[in-house]
Amino acid sequence: MVAQDPNVVEITDMSQLPESAFSPREYRRGDLVTGEIVRIDDEGMVISAGLKTEGIVPPQEMRTLTDEKREQMQPGSNVIVIHLNNRGPGGMAVFSYDQAQEKQVWEELIEMHKQDSELAAKVVQHNKGGLVVDWEGEGRVEHLDARIGEDARFNILELDAQREKLVLTERRIWRQLRNAAKERLLEELQEGQIVQGTVRSMRGFGAFVDLGDAEGLVPISELSWAMIKSPEEVVSVGDDLTLKVLRVDRENSKISLSLKRTQPEPWDTVPERYHVGDIVDGTVTRLMDFGAFVKLEDWVEGLVHISELSARRMEHPREIVYQGQLIKVQILSIDTERKRMSLSYRKVYGL
Repeated sequence: MVAQDPNVVEITDMSQLPESAFSPREYRRGDLVTGEIVRIDDEGMVISAGLKTEGIVPPQEMRTLTDEKREQMQPGSNVIVIHLNNRGPGGMAVFSYDQAQEKQVWEELIEMHKQDSELAAKVVQHNKGGLVVDWEGEGRVEHLDARIGEDARFNILELDAQREKLVLTERRIWRQLRNAAKERLLEELQEGQIVQGTVRSMRGFGAFVDLGDAEGLVPISELSWAMIKSPEEVVSVGDDLTLKVLRVDRENSKISLSLKRTQPEPWDTVPERYHVGDIVDGTVTRLMDFGAFVKLEDWVEGLVHISELSARRMEHPREIVYQGQLIKVQILSIDTERKRMSLSYRKVYGL
């Protein structure tokens, strides 16, 4: 014997049903209605929706119904429509299949917006405002790009169903993808590895380089073997560089790079090009109280001590030479380990 649920009332006599069970349904304009198809032809779709009379969906209100979908709609099957008014032929209620489809789309979008869900859409065209995409016939993207035909994923940025306004964004998704790619690169990079990058911006302390999935910094001290005052002396924005990875700080997502370490250390080969006693050309780069620095070539400088500028007593090197002056000097000594070279000006000019 099966126990009966006390909350369920078994009705055996139809007279026990309330009057509302026999009363025709009443719908307001804009209500979504699930009706049963009575017939569908070129004159429209007749449905039964619990009203006094059958309702009709005129041909102009079912234009979005594809041939394939129409073949599936046989008499007896259900269809969702939206109530327009009760002024159809013979007082029949008039419904719209097209508006019901649109309303369902907006309701689904509203729910997706609440859930902060992603949606997939196809890019169909683009204009000054952004990409125009097709998602159930709706959508516009904030980014402008020539990506027609592409299947992409978006987040809902702004939604106003009453104004039929839908704005999508890829920013969050691209940020997530970029962060994931950056994490992969940080895991893969090894100190000492040679990489390719493009200079994107510069600051006084160095140059920022795009490595593809992450950005690295070349400190000013790692741009050149020579002493430089600004990155612009060595690189420009847009330059493609071959770089050496110095450090990978995975915890702080920072990459330190070097340009100069991909090039020969000039002082390693100085003894091959210069010898004590040689008279060579140079440019005065800096004047100090104790002497003048003279550049012989990029990254190679020597010092003319104040005593080697002239035999006469002087207060400052500027009394003999000036910055930027082209002069000849004689090499007195070379110290490759300490990267120093002693030069003489007075031995060349007999001062």
